[in-house]
Amino acid sequence: MLLLLAAGCNRGKPVLGPAQGKVFFQGFPVAGATVVFTPDPGHGGTGPMLQAETQADGSFVLKTDGVPGALPGWYRVTVMALEPVPLGLDGQPIGIPRSRLPDKYRDPELSGLTCEIQAGVQNGWNFNLEDSSNP
Repeated sequence: MLLLLAAGCNRGKPVLGPAQGKVFFQGFPVAGATVVFTPDPGHGGTGPMLQAETQADGSFVLKTDGVPGALPGWYRVTVMALEPVPLGLDGQPIGIPRSRLPDKYRDPELSGLTCEIQAGVQNGWNFNLEDSSNP
């Protein structure tokens, strides 16, 4: 009887695929970037949009509701990293933050970054971003 109860405990909880990666821009790790995974409906992707922050070495770990991992499926990926804005004497930001990455990486239609998350395997990516306007 106990075995049947234990088997029913995970019912209704989706199986998450472990998902992590690193972001590089022109060969260097990008720290402090926001990486967003948006389900790709063109490939049948469903579920919530997920985001993670990169560490000093450019690494990130995706989490769903605070649990490491993501729902299996296809995702379009965007990356945004802003320059710090100096603060005035009143503690308010002076100016508007500028992007440290080309604008195309903020748009899921233009970034060109896609990936598939699979259940039961360690999913990992290195996103090597380049600036095509700066040869």
